[in-house]
Amino acid sequence: MEKFQPDEKLIAELRQRQLTPKGRAKLRERVTVKYSLSYLGRWQGNIAPYPSMRKNLFDLCHTAIIHNIHVLVRLFKDDSEQLGSKAGIG
Repeated sequence: MEKFQPDEKLIAELRQRQLTPKGRAKLRERVTVKYSLSYLGRWQGNIAPYPSMRKNLFDLCHTAIIHNIHVLVRLFKDDSEQLGSKAGIG
């Protein structure tokens, strides 16, 4: 199987995009999504646990829910720490 070789024009265009504020903002969005997907991949592993597509999708949804709960806990923890430091607690 042949590896994908990007066109030089495409690479030049992508490099130009990252020089603009709008392009950099888009790249930051992409990084956030890739970071979340890497967590899901780390938790699920590289091999689908079930032979059925439906069961694997169900498993992916459960893993995504757990990841979202972890993110919410981290956000609330950060907020409570900031509130405590403003009130002189801790």
